[in-house]
Amino acid sequence: MKPKTRNADKPNILFIMADQMTPFMLEAYGNPAAQTTALKALADRGTLFSQAYTPSPICVPARAGLMTGLHVSTTGSYDNGDPFPGFVPTVAHYLTNAGYDSVLSGKMHFIGADQLHGYRRRLNTDIYPSSFIWSYPLLDADDPEATAFDFAAQYQAPNIGAGWSKELQYDEETHFRALEYLRLAPEGPFFLTVSFTSPHPPYQVPRRYWELYRDADMPMPHYPDDMDARYSDLDRAFRRWFGLDRNDIRDPRHLRAMRRGFCALSHYVDDKVAELLAVLEETGQRDNTVIVFTADHGEMLGEKGLIQKRSLYDWSTRIPMIVDLPGAAPGRVDTPVSLIDLSATLLDIAGVSPASPMDGRSLLPAIHGTMLEDRPVISEYHVEGIMRPCFMVRKGAWKYIYIHRSPCQLFNIEEDPGEWINRSGDPAVAAIEEELDRVVTGGTFDLDFIERDVWARLPMKNVVNEAMARNGTNWDYRPESDASRQYVRA
Repeated sequence: MKPKTRNADKPNILFIMADQMTPFMLEAYGNPAAQTTALKALADRGTLFSQAYTPSPICVPARAGLMTGLHVSTTGSYDNGDPFPGFVPTVAHYLTNAGYDSVLSGKMHFIGADQLHGYRRRLNTDIYPSSFIWSYPLLDADDPEATAFDFAAQYQAPNIGAGWSKELQYDEETHFRALEYLRLAPEGPFFLTVSFTSPHPPYQVPRRYWELYRDADMPMPHYPDDMDARYSDLDRAFRRWFGLDRNDIRDPRHLRAMRRGFCALSHYVDDKVAELLAVLEETGQRDNTVIVFTADHGEMLGEKGLIQKRSLYDWSTRIPMIVDLPGAAPGRVDTPVSLIDLSATLLDIAGVSPASPMDGRSLLPAIHGTMLEDRPVISEYHVEGIMRPCFMVRKGAWKYIYIHRSPCQLFNIEEDPGEWINRSGDPAVAAIEEELDRVVTGGTFDLDFIERDVWARLPMKNVVNEAMARNGTNWDYRPESDASRQYVRA
């Protein structure tokens, strides 16, 4: 096929995203579990960021941070029912103004009436609701009578296996629309975001992928005898939130099933990535296309007896991040970085300056081999289950977990990658703990405001939710479809 003519000054950008994918189970990250040969090949050709973190271990805030390059508490998008302001520029706004055809296929979990946030169009609707209905406290850790939502069933062996789901149907549509776009892309440079919901549970898996992992050897969690005594207040809140105080998932049957499901769905995503890259090759676009692969947050998968995301441990907050920039030598960056850095990076690649400062920084120097300055990387979680400010700060080998009005945690990730030895309060490391604590408490973040704000929004959103239900108001995106322009019409 004849290569498409492109503006050589502005490379295409293919941004691929998975949902709830921890790097600790990926072959591409040197972990023998999920076969991810396409991602490994991409990492071998591009730059692999080994210590990348989400700005929040929950979907909507993480994606708001990705799009804007801002911290969660800067955007004000705290939970899965929170919008961020439509006047805040996103990477899609900037690239659109720079002449890019900015298009989204798949999940971005925008909340509110603005379902584009700078994209010219979406190729399909979102999988999740656009209204505020996913804002709820449900569980206040200080209220012993509070109820919790039970996620545990999704992680139990009887509910995991070969099958089909709405989530898989959505990913099939997302993938088809993206392939169609790449084959018929316009002549100008494009910014195409392809965002899959896999390997997010439910772990219902196409049979051929499920069978591939029937006898697979995969790492299993290690549980110290005194594990329950080591739980923080945040951990205990999540155990109630996820229903783990009533339904333990530590049975090896459940652990193997959930990890088998995760690996199978990660393999499924990897095959989708391979097909997208193959179309770039077929259409002559690969050598002028920046390719980014990442995820919004991780997944605990039974580590520390926990499931889902929301936790500030590494299995929940660490993400895969690979950038393949044409002309750059392959490399690996071990300095901690954040998902919010990608907006600044893509603008730097496209030669665009943001209108106002971003919290994230460009990683382009690191992609070209320059050592990154080691500065604090921040992840935030203030909502469902705990309803008070909680932060993770990673700098160098050290990781600090701040829990407002509760004992905090300090880990040396290089010496203690499992995050079992809490050094908080140890006089020998008091200086590093004070330094990381100041990142949170030193004035950058208004902790009292955050705590008031997460509660104050709830009754207001409930009023709007009720009125929307009565009025039949719906913000879900409806993709355009003009049959007169499809297939053979002349």
